Amino acid sequence: MTGAAARVARPKRVAQPKRVAQPKIVHASAAVARRQADWIAGIEPWRGLGYRAAPLGRYLARVARAGEVWVAMAAGRDPLGVAVLTDGFLLGGFIALLAVQPEASGQGIGQRLVAHIEARVFARRRWLFVSCDADNRAALRFYRRQGFARVGRLPDLVRPGRTELLLRKPRHATT
Repeated sequence: MTGAAARVARPKRVAQPKRVAQPKIVHASAAVARRQADWIAGIEPWRGLGYRAAPLGRYLARVARAGEVWVAMAAGRDPLGVAVLTDGFLLGGFIALLAVQPEASGQGIGQRLVAHIEARVFARRRWLFVSCDADNRAALRFYRRQGFARVGRLPDLVRPGRTELLLRKPRHATT
């Protein structure tokens, strides 16, 4: 082929994120939980809210010792995601933190962590709650897809001038 037909551009290949094997959701030791603080403090929304790795690491280690931190582990890798549960919040449980490594985003890690927490909470509680910044549209879409609905606004909760939205999922909701 010659001329214009020879110069037709072929579509460029778009690099796809590397898929990881389905991770197992396991309790995090205090040491493993503490180590997650470095990457969590470096991503949004925590970076924008001014979270620092050292105090976040101390918090994660403390709640891990109480058995309320889970990580998504794939064979031979560091944790791909982390979730923290607070039990006994308004007749339910509360997802105090949910974070996924940026390179594992969009691969169902967050959904698996939420499903694990749901199973634990709904075995004995009526509701599961979570809050997120009102400007965090991606988080709001994610939680709505998981069956959560907005039940309240919490102005100035995390930082002055910022509003958190309180979301709730009942035991019987379907995703």
